[in-house]
Amino acid sequence: MTMQSTSLWDFSNQLYNREGIASVCLRLQDEYRLDVNLLLFCCWCAHFERELPEETWEKILDFSNQWKSQVIQPLREVRKWMKLESSPYSQENQFFVLRERIKMDELAAEKIHQEFIESNLQNLLETKTEFSNARANSLITKLLQTYKIEKDGEINALLETLIKAAKDSADVK
Repeated sequence: MTMQSTSLWDFSNQLYNREGIASVCLRLQDEYRLDVNLLLFCCWCAHFERELPEETWEKILDFSNQWKSQVIQPLREVRKWMKLESSPYSQENQFFVLRERIKMDELAAEKIHQEFIESNLQNLLETKTEFSNARANSLITKLLQTYKIEKDGEINALLETLIKAAKDSADVK
């Protein structure tokens, strides 16, 4: 299956699991406060010819901001806190089971996030094409501008790594 015939969720998982990409995504998330789901979405959209209409972009951003702040981020914060917690009760099996369940809920929330995004793109999905670095860069630049994040050498290098991996994944048939 080619990457452009893949759902956003499947594409994201395939790309995220490529060597080194998880750490790149986590750095972009932790150091630049970028939404990894939106970054992966920008790379996924580079497989389609049609431009993303502004009203669709705004709808996706509005939902993403709410979903991240109200659902994903609280789950992530609890999971991270539990991972670092070193009190006696944190050594209990139930504690580990709960942390894993929260991790699964966080992933389920991310999947819902991506499914919402994809559900708003039916017209875009009709025009699949070769991966375009230019389209990926354009959408990521738009995302950075939306969040008022300036490109510097470090973020550029991280984004180039992500885009190159997305392109390399797209070339695998």
